[in-house]
Amino acid sequence: MKPTLALMAALALAVPAFAQQSGWIGVSITEQPDRGVLVRSVEANSPAEKAGIKANDVITQFNRQEVTGVLQMQRMVNETPVGRAVDVVVRRDKIEQTLKVTSEKSPFPGLQIHAPDFHFPNVDSAAIRDRIITSVRPLELTQSVTVSNPGVRVDSLTAQLRDFFGVKAGEGVLVASVDGNSDAAKAGLMAGDVITAVGGSLISTPQDFNREVRSKTSAFTLKVIRNKQEREIRVE
Repeated sequence: MKPTLALMAALALAVPAFAQQSGWIGVSITEQPDRGVLVRSVEANSPAEKAGIKANDVITQFNRQEVTGVLQMQRMVNETPVGRAVDVVVRRDKIEQTLKVTSEKSPFPGLQIHAPDFHFPNVDSAAIRDRIITSVRPLELTQSVTVSNPGVRVDSLTAQLRDFFGVKAGEGVLVASVDGNSDAAKAGLMAGDVITAVGGSLISTPQDFNREVRSKTSAFTLKVIRNKQEREIRVE
């Protein structure tokens, strides 16, 4: 699926006092249709720039692990100790090359928020980001699943995010992107919604969502939380 609604995470953010040795390489990345993540920008004088990473590179491996998405890449960077050199495989002009990147301590003082930055039309994405940043302490989103039909990408929720979105404990997945031409988009599903049930079955993880959606052979109903209010969306 080629997402029209990009989910972006800026890795060049501040580091909290309780995790000051978390790694930083100074890139902003976004999802892209093929394997890996697309580099949107590189901080000047950052580890990434020193290593030769450039905007529009596609990072396919980090520290010898396949890169499957923005959130996974963000987690791997954060978990890399300051001062550790790791191999980063990038694809540039259809050619892959391996670069050596040495993680550094973030130069930005203050609090780090692992907050997704949603970009989609007709919605104030900055407002969503700012609401999360001002309301929630450091977030970890570690699981992500893309379901080509109905054209939805969902991410797991932490307890903090469930509280923020007004979702019951242990329930729900966050809609990261919706294909603009998909049945889900036509039904009104939006990035930033939280899906708590598919066809009456409660959803707690991306794997739950994937299983329930793939089991449907006809139209089904999604139970969704939006602006802390529950609604139903029927996907034909």
